[in-house]
Amino acid sequence: MNKVVKFSMISCLAASLFACGDEKKTEEAPYFGVEAKFLTQSFGATAETKYVTVKTNQTFTATSSDSWCTATVLNEETENLKISVEAWNVVTPRTATVTVACNGFDNAVITVNQSGVGATLVVTPAQPDPIAGNGGDVTFTVTANAAWDYSIPQSGNWLTEKGKTATTLTLTAAASSLTAQQNVVVRFFLPDYTSVSEEITVSQEALFQPRLNVSSSGTPSVAKTGGNVILTIDSNSDWEYEIPTSAGWLTKTAETATSLTLAAANNAKWGGRSAVVTVKLTSYSEYTYSYTVYQAGAADMLDVIFNTDGTATDVSPMAHTVEWRKTNEYPLSVAYNSSWGRNVVTFNPKGNAETPGDYYVVNYDANTDFQNKLADGHSFECVVKFDVDYITSPPAAGVETKFFSTHGAGGTGFLIAAGNHASGANGITFLPNIPVADGGASNWIWANSTTKPDGEAYYHLVGVWNQTLGKAYLYMNGALAKEVDAAGFYRPIQVSPKALVIGGDAGGNLGLESPYKGSMVIARMYDSPLTAADATALYNEITTP
Repeated sequence: MNKVVKFSMISCLAASLFACGDEKKTEEAPYFGVEAKFLTQSFGATAETKYVTVKTNQTFTATSSDSWCTATVLNEETENLKISVEAWNVVTPRTATVTVACNGFDNAVITVNQSGVGATLVVTPAQPDPIAGNGGDVTFTVTANAAWDYSIPQSGNWLTEKGKTATTLTLTAAASSLTAQQNVVVRFFLPDYTSVSEEITVSQEALFQPRLNVSSSGTPSVAKTGGNVILTIDSNSDWEYEIPTSAGWLTKTAETATSLTLAAANNAKWGGRSAVVTVKLTSYSEYTYSYTVYQAGAADMLDVIFNTDGTATDVSPMAHTVEWRKTNEYPLSVAYNSSWGRNVVTFNPKGNAETPGDYYVVNYDANTDFQNKLADGHSFECVVKFDVDYITSPPAAGVETKFFSTHGAGGTGFLIAAGNHASGANGITFLPNIPVADGGASNWIWANSTTKPDGEAYYHLVGVWNQTLGKAYLYMNGALAKEVDAAGFYRPIQVSPKALVIGGDAGGNLGLESPYKGSMVIARMYDSPLTAADATALYNEITTP
């Protein structure tokens, strides 16, 4: 039998020979061979095809030793043998052989090597929920392309194996006898690939303790037109909820073991509103969580609701952050007022325009939309009481008292005029700064009344600057108190950052100037210049239960 030609083709029977596997004579001597460079074929882990040149003038066959590797004889003189491998999703490499045979010659054997994929290990969940204090299981799903195992340190002997399959591991813990949570790190690994591992912390709660957490991922307030609020309830005991009867606009639409969905109806009122939803554990009434649901009204620039914990929330579509600036000596307080049917904040500085106390500030330095709304006309609304009698015991003659303002060599807002102001000493005033020319010098527009706070009464105030009409208005308790010409352009506050203060006036660096002593029920701002009819409607709404 002839030998396989590997590096060069050698004529077989140079004179006259029969074709390999055929008795017919050929004009050319039979030859058959595979070059050494083709005798080893290497493939990656993906499905792939390569071509080998079998140099011969005879008929030949090719046979693979394994089904994942196929050999197909082609008709071309070069690259006339196609070798294909299937994808291999295993770490360990594999080898097959392709035997190329031609009658009358030694077989040529091609070694086919295919590499494996990288070792992988994925364990879920990566952060399992704690096992209950009274015991329970945790099951992991293990996805690996090689043999895997796990280990638990001696400190975790409270955790034992309950079941293991090729793809899962279930661990169990008996009831805990500890008064604190216990933790252990379980290590998953590939014994043949020690660098591949996962460490997962398994925890068990202490002796059973009731748990109740309530949260919502929604927006700070529901839109004026209505919408849903979804509360997520995290508890380890049965729970129930309560919506106050005064919040008929808020109803339950769905309830599961872990969530409560509430729907807010359309808000036909001017002001925003809030309702405190109470969630508590049925068997442990001391575990109670109060969640405040807010809904916007018509005030589209600012609508502040004061919370009993002292914080304040803007329920307008702008959803400003209302920062509570605290002092150690003169804190503010917030309490529910049954006469107004809502929370009321009380500011308590040493005195008007004296040592500052707590206040609220809105930093709108980066909010160009808010600034633009101020510049093209706006309206302020508040309900306020002063704890100083400006009739019998007014402050010093030159003292101005601010309570809801964004002044500072410009700006706008409310104040009590100084005692020596010619047209309204100690009178309630709305004061926008409107130069005649855009960017012009400061020009205060005094929409001031002759009403001096008596230290007892609440006043409903609406201050309006109407750029289109070139007018400024002050409405008090639903009636026009002052109308003045105010044609021109809005001059913004000149201090930095631009800020609005409730409880005084804005100073530099979000500071406070001209603080006031008294109480405030609402603080709202509108983009549009409100009309006399609007001011009356606002007053009627706030005074109607």
